[in-house]
Amino acid sequence: MKRLALAGTTALFLTFLIAPAAMAEDKPKPPKSVRLYVFDCGSLTMSAPATFGFTKEEIGEKQPFAVPCYLVVHPKGTLMWDVGVIPDSQVNGTTQGISTVTKTLKSQLAEVGYSAGDIKYLALSHLHSDHTANANDFAGSTWLVHQNERDAMFAPAPAGGRGGRGGPMASASYIKLKDSKTTILTDKDYDVFGDGTVVIQYAPGHTPGHQILFLRLKQSGPILIAGDLYHLPQEINMHRFPTFEFDKEQSAASRAKVEAFVQQTGARLWIEHDLATFTMLKKAPAFYE
Repeated sequence: MKRLALAGTTALFLTFLIAPAAMAEDKPKPPKSVRLYVFDCGSLTMSAPATFGFTKEEIGEKQPFAVPCYLVVHPKGTLMWDVGVIPDSQVNGTTQGISTVTKTLKSQLAEVGYSAGDIKYLALSHLHSDHTANANDFAGSTWLVHQNERDAMFAPAPAGGRGGRGGPMASASYIKLKDSKTTILTDKDYDVFGDGTVVIQYAPGHTPGHQILFLRLKQSGPILIAGDLYHLPQEINMHRFPTFEFDKEQSAASRAKVEAFVQQTGARLWIEHDLATFTMLKKAPAFYE
């Protein structure tokens, strides 16, 4: 009986020794160059073309929008960019209002070997609720944000009205960021990892501190993820703006700057909500590098 007990104790001890090593092996090794994973974080069905400056004859009465999330994996760390429209805890494959989500962000991260705790940096293109749903899960990351956007996110709700444009539910989805380690960005480009491959650019107007993400990938080349600087490609050539811009003139200036940048660098412009663009992209676990 003593021998059996000793054997059991030894086996248990070895389990504790081996388990951490096995867990460490499960984590992906840092890549040699930057990788970009694209996650499917749902869809929106918009039915008010006038809200985006169009008539139904121009773009149709209903407009489906994609809701992507992005994970950037750099040799020096990770960056999560935008985090969905419905919190993972509420995802059950059904529709909430105009939003439909069938996969959790957590499960898609896990499929490529990561969890929220592995994410070094969090950046949101802007405060609207279709980009912030799972922000609380990344409260342990360093949040990269402009001061005016942060101020707008935590401003008191007007009397009898909603807070920001995201509303009380949006505030609840990112309230934990208030106590996160935070890096306040300026109007200058912010080089996240210091080598020019992952750069946050200031593009205000849609919201006070709206920002976009420029990536210089070794094989795929330059890509600019444009947040909600545009919602539809037609906005570029037809010079249309949503009616809910924080500052339309500021948006116009940001667009002009970005379009010149795209022309100069040859970057591919990814309009986040454009379903045609999103449909053509490789989705995780595949990646761009």
